Amino acid sequence: MISESSGCAKIAVQLEEISQQRATGKLIVSKGERQWHFYFLHGCLLYATGGQHRIRRWERALMLCCPDFIVEPHLISTANLWEYQLLNQAVTQAHLSLNQAKAVIQSIAKEVFFTMVRHSDLTSRWLPSLRESSYKKTLNLPLSSEEIKHTFQHSIQLYEQWQAMGLDYICPDQAPILKDTENLQKQISYNTFFGLTKLFNGQNTLWDIAAKKKQSVIGVTRSLHYFVQQGTIEVRDVPDLPSPIEQMRLVASAVNPSAPLIACIDDSALIGHILEKILLPAGYRVLKIQEPLAEMSILVKQKPALIFLDLIMPDLNGYVLCSFLRQTSVFRQTPIIILTSYDGVVERVRANLTGASDFLSKPPEPKKVLEIVQKYLQENEREIFPNTSSKIAHSN
Repeated sequence: MISESSGCAKIAVQLEEISQQRATGKLIVSKGERQWHFYFLHGCLLYATGGQHRIRRWERALMLCCPDFIVEPHLISTANLWEYQLLNQAVTQAHLSLNQAKAVIQSIAKEVFFTMVRHSDLTSRWLPSLRESSYKKTLNLPLSSEEIKHTFQHSIQLYEQWQAMGLDYICPDQAPILKDTENLQKQISYNTFFGLTKLFNGQNTLWDIAAKKKQSVIGVTRSLHYFVQQGTIEVRDVPDLPSPIEQMRLVASAVNPSAPLIACIDDSALIGHILEKILLPAGYRVLKIQEPLAEMSILVKQKPALIFLDLIMPDLNGYVLCSFLRQTSVFRQTPIIILTSYDGVVERVRANLTGASDFLSKPPEPKKVLEIVQKYLQENEREIFPNTSSKIAHSN
């Protein structure tokens, strides 16, 4: 069990008192320079944050609890509780269910609690707030007293398991990276090794990997334990991701009006959002078209340098639209990449006949997206336009 001296018992008592007194304010827990912040409204937990990876935690929670939820950058404020405000607004506008938004808050609180209880000699201070009106409460979105208690106890139990398995020398905020690849290849299958190289690249934390594989962080870390001890895999500290506002600023400073414009014609807002997250940081502009029949004039006016085209849309067949675009003078030589979940021989032949340049499987992967964009834009710059038949036939 975690000792009383760790400070966790004291924090547990404080959490209980805050709930019982229906207090509003912020509890700050500290260990040296590290701080964790817990925001309360009438004794309910609005949000938990702090530590190293605020943005990574936020993105993981969205991926786990509401993967189809799209955060609109222009809705993000600079307030301390911008995450809660986004969830609050999403529930109010029925973009998220109450259970989904609550699950995000609970997932984040669980990680914050876990990271916090790993440290001994914690100190805390309570800052009451008189500005209750600044906290907008949606239905039962904040965590109740019982939910706070359950989440805190779950984090403690998780850490006790972590300790019992001898994993205390590893922090789940660290990222594993393959070190002795030659020796590792001798011990595992090729497919397993290939999978490891994609995840264990020094960029994904153990929390990140667990979320992507939909496994427990203990299970993921335990599977690495032997290889870390052996020296074939090492774990290292990694920085947090830029906040959404920082990402917008970076994009605004990096992308200029003369940057290549990439169009995404897909009825799914999620696909457009995924491509935008990949292409904007790489210096491209993105034009998202969800209703091609209604927005064709915009496409013609903007004249994108490359088009990603969904194969199956409610009101229009992708093959038909591709053929139509190829018959226009504007898009006769524009690279058109078919986006599809069905990448078979029949689909390639049909795409070939309608003039598509290449195929890209859904969901789009960052590396493949950037490779295909660079390939065709470079070809256009050299004014080389290969026969589309040979391109599709040999794109495997």
